[in-house]
Amino acid sequence: QSWDLRIAEHRARARRRIIREKPFLVVGSPPCTEFCAIQALNHPRLSEQERRRRLTEARVLLDFAVQIYRLQLEGRRHFLREHPASAASWREESMPALRADPRVSEIVGDLCRYGLRATGPGGVSGPAKKPTRFLSSSPSVLQQLGFRCRGDHRHTSLLGGGRMSAAAVYPPGLCLAILK
Repeated sequence: QSWDLRIAEHRARARRRIIREKPFLVVGSPPCTEFCAIQALNHPRLSEQERRRRLTEARVLLDFAVQIYRLQLEGRRHFLREHPASAASWREESMPALRADPRVSEIVGDLCRYGLRATGPGGVSGPAKKPTRFLSSSPSVLQQLGFRCRGDHRHTSLLGGGRMSAAAVYPPGLCLAILK
């Protein structure tokens, strides 16, 4: 069964399921598209109405994720949120109080350390840096996610040619780090 969390009833079902099942860890990462500076380069191509619609939709998903994080905190369970380190979502209205909560910490890691790769010009695959901020109530999860690039390789740019979509998928190394 698929979920479309843009639909209020799907959000309500997801909330009920989390309340019922009480998962130890919820990983929430609403789409960052409307909060990333790189994506803003496409805004001139959109009508003002379409830009507002997309931002409203993105805020609904972000606010829902924050509600779920708070459910986890209230139940003395954990959450993990990730978005690009420079994404404007970190400054959205629902985030400062959550970030200031003493049960929550954050760290920045570079996804090249977890195996993120992108195909560059000429079809050559290489590491993609993607500095990412992680916010969590689990210190042990955060301890695994703060690795920064060692500077021992060249990065493939995520700009152009649809390469940004490769960065939207968690590399296996990141999944393993979360599960440690």
